[in-house]
Amino acid sequence: MSSRSATWRIISVIGLTFAVFYFGWPGAAQADDDEPLIVHEWGTFTALQDEHGNALPGINIDDEPLPAFCHNLSPWAIERPHGMPRVMMKGVPERHPYVTLRLETPVLYFHPPKSEKLPFSVDVDVKFHGGWLTEFYPQAEPQAPGLKDNEFKFGPITPDTLGGLTWHSVQVGGGGRIPETDRHIWLPPREVNAALVSVGPQTSRDSEAESEKFLFYRGVANRPVPLRVTRDEPNHWFEIHGQCADVLSAGQSAKIEKLWMVHIRKDGAVAWRAIDPITVSHDTAATLATVSEKFPDSGYSPAHLDSLRDDMHKALTAAGLYDDEATAMLETWKHAYFQSPGLRLFYLVPRVWTDAVLPLKLSRPAQITRVMMGRLELISPEQRALLKKLSTIALSDPKWMFTIPQSASSQKFFEGRSDFGDLGVAIPADYQTYLDLGRFRNALIVAEQKARPTQELQSFINVYGLGPYELE
Repeated sequence: MSSRSATWRIISVIGLTFAVFYFGWPGAAQADDDEPLIVHEWGTFTALQDEHGNALPGINIDDEPLPAFCHNLSPWAIERPHGMPRVMMKGVPERHPYVTLRLETPVLYFHPPKSEKLPFSVDVDVKFHGGWLTEFYPQAEPQAPGLKDNEFKFGPITPDTLGGLTWHSVQVGGGGRIPETDRHIWLPPREVNAALVSVGPQTSRDSEAESEKFLFYRGVANRPVPLRVTRDEPNHWFEIHGQCADVLSAGQSAKIEKLWMVHIRKDGAVAWRAIDPITVSHDTAATLATVSEKFPDSGYSPAHLDSLRDDMHKALTAAGLYDDEATAMLETWKHAYFQSPGLRLFYLVPRVWTDAVLPLKLSRPAQITRVMMGRLELISPEQRALLKKLSTIALSDPKWMFTIPQSASSQKFFEGRSDFGDLGVAIPADYQTYLDLGRFRNALIVAEQKARPTQELQSFINVYGLGPYELE
């Protein structure tokens, strides 16, 4: 070997050593740089439909109120209502005649790359086609028709309404103080191994940033959900139809991988059945599946709730959520979905539908997983019987409400929650019938009075102040 070749070889080795020292082995630094920011989101779209598949309005019932530190479209709406009739439900006047869809508890988790220097800043923007984003935390900048100078007018909502939220300069992975709360709906989402997020302070009056394990928001809308369910009474089955024509164009389709029909009785017994995957398209007339409306008596058991949760958990993780995220999602449903009597259809919402109706943007590249569950509340035979009873029963004197002592149980009662506890007073027969209708009792009685009016039911609505919100 010549002395010149040896010299160049030594120089090459020194150069390679220098490069490795500063930049790592070829490909190593590139792998770290390519590691993405991971963002996971879960939430629920809820609607109430009658036997003909018609969406019933006025379903913005806040039966699981948020902590007082959450924000709202209108500052005066932040306060939790403690009297009846209620003033605000889901951040909107109760029984709003245009609310046919609830966007419940979407949360966004951030999982930074291991190589990321923390904290880092990101802007997050979400829009809602056909609705308002009414409640949120940490602080965000809301956008909605009728919102001006920090005051919001709750007018009509149409499919053309566009609401939105923007979180500016969200600090991901830094420090911060999470606010205290005992609200059940708020606690499970905190049990997720995700980065802390902080926003603010927003104004000179704020002493510190607002911090949490997630970005949270809620909303209400007036628009169709992906599925419509009708009842075929002669054959005792339900027919499932798609209604995605406003999202999917001709020739487009989307698969719904998992569906569950669930019936929860008043005694806590649960019956459920899984439904084979279906494909929705621009066609809204086709019957995509038929499901028996009846479950055998042997199919009911409180223990069946565990198998339902297990099956849903597998579906949520298969769709992309981490194990602790799926667990948190199902735990938030404990009271409102799994312990509340009713007949309901659950299904995984196609991502294409979510992205069209609820577009989400971040100011930096990220690998985003969005797992949304659809929930259709269907009118059960038990509810039909209760509505018939309430339409003919004698009217009570509402003065009984003023004899309720102040207690934890009465607090739940006046907040409109499902667990009424022992109030220490006798509840009149007509009001007990009303309570037995379940979570969407207000929407049900208003729809019943419209379809099959009686003087008794109208008097009950008038005396207890349960009529729809009057738009100006």
